[in-house]
Amino acid sequence: MTIMKKTVFFILFLLPIFLVAQNGFTVTMNLKGLGDHPVKVVYQKNGKNKVDTLKPLASDQIVWKGELPEPQLVIMEVIDTSLYLRVGKAIMAPPQLRFLLNNAEILMEGEAKELFAVKIQSRDAEVANYERLRMKDLPFAAEIWNLTKEQNRKTRMADTAGNYQIGLQVRALRKKNQEMRVEFVNENPKAFASILILQTLTLILNPEELGERFSKIDDKYKNSDAAISLNKRIEGNKKTAIGKPVVPFAQEGIDGNMVDIAALKGKVILIDFWGSWCVPCRQSHPAMKELYAKYKSRGLEIIGISNEWMSGKSVKDQQIVWKKAVKEDGINWLHVLFNPEIRDIVKEYDINGYPTKYLVDQNGNYILKIVGNSAEMHKMLAAKLEEILPQ
Repeated sequence: MTIMKKTVFFILFLLPIFLVAQNGFTVTMNLKGLGDHPVKVVYQKNGKNKVDTLKPLASDQIVWKGELPEPQLVIMEVIDTSLYLRVGKAIMAPPQLRFLLNNAEILMEGEAKELFAVKIQSRDAEVANYERLRMKDLPFAAEIWNLTKEQNRKTRMADTAGNYQIGLQVRALRKKNQEMRVEFVNENPKAFASILILQTLTLILNPEELGERFSKIDDKYKNSDAAISLNKRIEGNKKTAIGKPVVPFAQEGIDGNMVDIAALKGKVILIDFWGSWCVPCRQSHPAMKELYAKYKSRGLEIIGISNEWMSGKSVKDQQIVWKKAVKEDGINWLHVLFNPEIRDIVKEYDINGYPTKYLVDQNGNYILKIVGNSAEMHKMLAAKLEEILPQ
């Protein structure tokens, strides 16, 4: 065989191997202190959210392999209850790791107790581009987590004033972080990472601003699942804008009876998206109980939509923790359990944070949207109820 033929044969022999090497991803996680604790990962598969539990191959190491049709944002957290904060009857886990996953070799190194702060290395351009943003995000996430732990301590001490001041600091940090993210999108209009970041800004930017930035995304990404999903969220944001008719839904409730929002027309409806795991959600319940006791006879109804799905538990176990939280908190209004297999009401209502509350008037139109929990928000809600409900 001539040298040229040998060379051609060698190239042809290597070509399939090279192509296989480019297909799929390998994420190697070296996490000090992980031990044999598993890691929960949330990602997209066939257009739906999927939750996997990754178990260590050896102490402090996990290797995750798979294949993606396109880059996507992935959420990870260590399943280790010793890392959690107990706040009242709720449990708060440390900040989650959110990173861009693509079909490439990705190396993670850091501490298991601070998974959100790990160092991520990859030669993939899209992964590296998103990492630049994540590194800018990191100081905000770390400071907010430290403040949250201090806020928890003050809550146990019944230090209301100190708790309030920390809440102000957290909101200021979140606002600066959001401004930084908008700046990143403005500076990187064509990047795939900008699609993912815009998905986190649907509560910050109005539909027109989102649409303007979406139009600047690189054409090669316009038909990606992420771009299509973002466009749907922009449209969903328009559908849940103040003055728009409420998105209808009907689902079996906690007592086995049907909860049908259309059947409640003529009442003022407070729709509360929450979860048993969500500390601010459950901290908002005492104030909501006061409002319900005061305004129920005047025409107020509350529908709680609990999202236990992201826990990765079976539907049966989700029902257990949901019903337990409802009983513990004594929230005796209408309740349904979110199940995307039945209907993805979370996506339809453009829910990007918990708790999220929508107030719907007697004509079935949105009149108020509240994200988060604070005394000021409940005062705003009470004022609106006093304004629209008959004496």
